[in-house]
Amino acid sequence: MAHEYLSMEVDSMPSWNIHTAHAERLLAADGAVSRIVHDRNAFLFGNLIPDIYVGYMVPSIECPIPYRITHFANPEHIPKPRYDEFWERYVASANGASASLSMRNAPRVNRPYWEPLSIVAEVAHVSPSHAASFEFEVDLQDVASIQRAVFDELNEPFLPDELAESLFDMLLGTWVHLLADCIWNQRVSDVLVARGEKPSSGFRVKKQADFDLFGKSLSIDLVPRATPQLIAAAAVFPQYPIDERSVYRTEAVAHETVRTNFLRIEPEYQLLDAEFFDRTFNEVNATADRLLGERLA
Repeated sequence: MAHEYLSMEVDSMPSWNIHTAHAERLLAADGAVSRIVHDRNAFLFGNLIPDIYVGYMVPSIECPIPYRITHFANPEHIPKPRYDEFWERYVASANGASASLSMRNAPRVNRPYWEPLSIVAEVAHVSPSHAASFEFEVDLQDVASIQRAVFDELNEPFLPDELAESLFDMLLGTWVHLLADCIWNQRVSDVLVARGEKPSSGFRVKKQADFDLFGKSLSIDLVPRATPQLIAAAAVFPQYPIDERSVYRTEAVAHETVRTNFLRIEPEYQLLDAEFFDRTFNEVNATADRLLGERLA
């Protein structure tokens, strides 16, 4: 039976370009996230998970799950996901239940995890046509060799410990998504309160346009790969299983989100401003890194 939709309209933000940027900056920084996360591919995918089944990001979702469930949020116009509730219910229990997670500060088990797809690398080595203006002579023999190596590695068996670590990193990414949504939405609510306004259709349209511009202004490169290990971890995601078709569809949407993410001119915001976006973006990453360091050190 299909899940019911929320009876009222909610503001869903930020979008996947912003969530991808958060994940990339956290993984690239010399902080707690980059030290704790082993499977960067699973972590990046986790940063998209809450939006997969809501019904408006990934196509052909037969049984949408209400935002209030996927995001641990009350049905408000500007909802604030309860990221700590998700942590206690899923992250904390996974951290305590898996013996492999005691190896977080040790070298990675067996072999490195598969890295996310880089759009820059894809353009350079496989699909130069994906760039708006890019001249590159493709050596088909080299491309075939690269593809064979990719498929060989994707089909390598993974160990139970590796799957447990991938799932844990996926949960961490999901938690970061919920934390990000909560902080962004709270800061927008703060703007409303400061101006003595209430949520309205006019406010929503201008706010969404500003978020679209900000997201397009961000430099992003990484897309999660639908590897067998990622698919296996998604299938046992504890909040609700994510089926293989949804993983592939998510990868496709994420790929196009990153591939087409650019802004040719400086953004001209209608409601918010560059200082608001820079401050809040940095607050999300600083908070995520600090809390992960405190809880998993």
